Amino acid sequence: MTSADSSTPSSSAPTSAGTSSRTTARNASGATPARPRDPARTLAMLWGVGDRATRGPRPSRTAAEVADAALALADAHGLDGLSMRRLAQSLGLGTMSVYTYVQNKDDLVDLVVDRAYAAMYRASHEVPGATWQERLRAVGHENWTLLTEHPWLLDVDLARPVLGPGETRKYDLELGALDGTGLDDVTVDATVTLVVSTAASAARRYREAERLRSDAEQPDDAWWTENEDVLVAIGELSPYERAARVGAAVGEAQAAAWSATTDLEFGIDRVVAGVAAMVDARADVQARASRTS
Repeated sequence: MTSADSSTPSSSAPTSAGTSSRTTARNASGATPARPRDPARTLAMLWGVGDRATRGPRPSRTAAEVADAALALADAHGLDGLSMRRLAQSLGLGTMSVYTYVQNKDDLVDLVVDRAYAAMYRASHEVPGATWQERLRAVGHENWTLLTEHPWLLDVDLARPVLGPGETRKYDLELGALDGTGLDDVTVDATVTLVVSTAASAARRYREAERLRSDAEQPDDAWWTENEDVLVAIGELSPYERAARVGAAVGEAQAAAWSATTDLEFGIDRVVAGVAAMVDARADVQARASRTS
């Protein structure tokens, strides 16, 4: 979900505020916008600075109202259902009036992405947790919540950052989760990126599992019960004893063949353990250096 450049908000599931190099990934139709967007105008729109409207009528809606309406549409209909026409209808405007606020569909997507990020960590204005371990776990859990509440975020091309205030704040707070570890900036960025990516991977698999479940003719439990006899027979014939043993253990432990939350917790725990090992190793090196100095 992130970029590799630690000088930009890589942990915030970024999208570019520049030209439309990822337009086809965002638009199901594959259509290219009639005109390229101006990156400076996009950033001005996100941060609420400058003159966003160079022509046309004076805006009758605030940027916050437009962003909230667009976010509601994305949550209700996904990215495919997020359009200038629908946004105009929800705001009670003519379609062309929407271009007073956003330049094209890419601008609209950047707006809702940044709006979704802006709602994170609002209760405490920081990543919760008394220790860096607790805070790093909270980063994973908060991003899981974000992506399961707004699953369309998983469909956004995440190659570059939006660089809006919501994303920048999210990135800054998540970097702060590792304050006190003594890790260098690049390692801190990579660690947060890994935790966010872990949450995104689990959320993506969860969404696909939910889609399959909703499309299935019968619930998972009913399927396993109905096919129990044939599965037992296959198990007796199969030479793959290890797979059968592990599969049975996992099914019993998770009450399912796969659990998104188990994947999430396992992944976060491994990252925390790895960071703890780095922090301990750094402390050992410093202790040896102090003894020899």
